[in-house]
Order: sequence, then structure tokens, then C-alpha cells
Amino acid sequence: MVAALFPLAVVFLLIGVPVFMAMIIPSLIVLSHSFPNMDVDIILQQMVGGVNSSSILAIPFFIFAADIISNGQIGKRLVNLGNTMVGFLPGGLAMGTVITCLFFGAISGTGSAAIVAIGGIVYPVLIEKGYKPQFVIGLILASSSLAMLIPPSIALILYSTVAPQASVGNLFSGGLLIGALVGAAFMIYCLIYAIKNKIPREPFVGFKKIGQSILEAGWSLGLPIVILAGIYMGFTTITEAAALAVAYAVVVEVFVYKGLKLSQLWDVALKSGVVIGMLLVLIAAGKAVSYVMTIGGLPQMITELFGDYSLIIVMLIITLIFLITGMFLDPNSAIIILVPLITPVAFALGVDPVHLGLIIVLNLTIGMITPPFGLNIFIAQGTFKIPYAQILPGLVPFIAIAILLLLFVTYLPDLVMWFPEIMN
Repeated sequence: MVAALFPLAVVFLLIGVPVFMAMIIPSLIVLSHSFPNMDVDIILQQMVGGVNSSSILAIPFFIFAADIISNGQIGKRLVNLGNTMVGFLPGGLAMGTVITCLFFGAISGTGSAAIVAIGGIVYPVLIEKGYKPQFVIGLILASSSLAMLIPPSIALILYSTVAPQASVGNLFSGGLLIGALVGAAFMIYCLIYAIKNKIPREPFVGFKKIGQSILEAGWSLGLPIVILAGIYMGFTTITEAAALAVAYAVVVEVFVYKGLKLSQLWDVALKSGVVIGMLLVLIAAGKAVSYVMTIGGLPQMITELFGDYSLIIVMLIITLIFLITGMFLDPNSAIIILVPLITPVAFALGVDPVHLGLIIVLNLTIGMITPPFGLNIFIAQGTFKIPYAQILPGLVPFIAIAILLLLFVTYLPDLVMWFPEIMN
């Protein structure tokens, strides 16, 4: 009966039931049918326990910090910095967009915010300089999605709570390296595109101008330093670093850059509260599903099912599962639902928990921009008022590049695991 969890959840989703209810209701049905002597109140206990974690407390703080930044001046200053650094190279403005999104990811931990905060600034500029709209949209969506890999990635924090064997610090180190690698590959493509399409180069602004841009963005760049230095030097926990990120963002945006007023923080907090509430409910519902799967022996069944397959085949199956899931489901839900099923199989085959988490999050990062239901595609529709069909062609090269690097990350663990080991 426990195997009916997912078919039941799919049925409820198809008839329009909210995601968290489509997770809780099947759990109650399976529990009452398979374990009639067990009190269903235990589901509520599991749900409360699922969000009673200091690591999870970091997620609301980072979401709030990201919303503060998205409504302030930090995004504009980062765009200016990225363009002055590489704007004079072939494809420099496009490369600057990639760099800016990486910086923004290191500040916000979420990719969707970068589409609005960064994309709204660079889109008209790139179009004016001769880049095709399809390329620009693909560039913005792909680069923004990299924030899922860059510390303080909310997806990596969530994975570490579902799979506590993986250290958040090690996940952050590996994510930083993978994000930089994928970003570098995107920049190489921008260079090739600009040369092929004869995009005019921008003049070199001079070292004085670059220095001014760094000074203007200095407070913006200080935030990831505060977060990462605090964690890796042992001064703060991940939760304390998240709280510091909120305080830092408020001080910089309200008192230094003056891009926000104190009175506006209430509206920002309300917006963040809605997202945080949705996410915490999903985490609680995911814990209920995970509990029912565990007592029903579903992870053990899956482990036995894949026990005769080689590591190469199992990793390919895991990759396909999360890549396809990312096309239809938001990353947080995918991590909450699927990670408890996948980890026993992978760990039994000797896969490192950190390596597995990086593979999963990279898959979901690609899924965010992959048709038919990649979340960032629909955010771009609303932001840039562009039809769905016109967005897709520009995404294809970036998706292909990301999948190629995904294969390297999946089958060459030493390519990424050396950095977390050094950071340790």
C-alpha cells in the first residue's frame, strides 16, 4: 500500500489540490490503511518536527534578505561592476550579466529574484547593443538559475536538512565551484556568440573607472564575505549567518545606499512571509511523506530494486529522475519528496552525500529553465512580457552546456570534491 503514495499524490495534483495537501492526504490514507493501530496524530508530530530545526531557520532569513536586496540598489551596482570588469571583451556585456548573476546568487541564495532584479536592468541594454532577444532571455534565465548553486543556496540548505549526512559547509564549497565552472562555460559561449554575430565591443573604461565601480559595489560584495567567512572560520552557524545577512542587507539598503525606506520593509516582509509560509508548509508535509515511506519500507524496496545495477546506471537514473522532475516541480518540493527515497540507494553504493546533493541541485537548476514547466520560464514571461514560444530557442544552448557539465560532475566526483576537502 505504501507504493500507492505517489500515484495518489499525482491524482490529487491533477484535480487541482494544493501541493502540500496532495502530500499530506495520501500519507494519511496509507497510514490508516497499512497501520490501522497507529494514531494518525503522529503525522502532526512529524510535521512539527520537520520544521523544528535550526538549519531550516536559516531559510526564512535568506529569503527575507533576498527580497530586501531585490527591492534596493545592490542589483544595479552589481550590474555596473560586472560590465566595467569585462565589458570591453567580445561579448563583454553578456559576460558581465553572468558575473552579476553569480554575485547576486552569493548575496541572495535564490535565482528567481535575480531574473527580476538583474534581468530588468540588463535586458534593454543588451538588446540595444545588438544581441537577439532570444539569446538575451536565455542568458538571463540560465545565469540567474546558477544562484541555486552559489552559497548561501537555499536548495543546498534544504538538502542538508533532508540528508543530514551532508555538511552545509561542504555543500556550499562544492556548489561554489560548480557554479563558477558552469558560469565560465556560459561566458565562453557568450564570447563565441558575440564574435560569430559581430556584436560591437565596448571601449575599455580604464582602471580608474573599474576601481570606482568596485568602491560603489563594495558594500554589496561585503555580504557574501560576511556569510562565508562567518561559516568557514567558525564564527557563526548557518542560521546565525543568515540572520546577519538580513541585518547587513537592511543597513546597506536603508542607511548606506538609501534604496529602501524603513517604511517599505513592512511590505517586503509581508511578501517574504508568504513565500516562507508556503515553503515551511511544504517542508512539514514532506516530513509526513518521508515518515510514511520509512515505516512502510519504501526506501529499502527501492534499494533492493536497484541493488543489481552498477553505480554508473544508478547515477544515470538518479540524474534523469531529478532532471525530469525539475521540469514539472519546483526544486524545494522535489528535494523534500525525492531525496529521502534516493539517498538510501546512493549511500549503499558508496556515493558521497555531498556529491549526491550537488548532482541533485545541479539537475534541478537545469530543470528550472527546461520546458515544459521550468519555473523560471514563467517568471520571465511575466517579467519581460514575451510569449512562451519565443523564450525557448534561446535556452537550448545554455541547457546543452549545463547538461554536458552535469555529466562531468556526476561521473567525475574528484572534479568537484577536492574543493570541499581543501576548505575543510
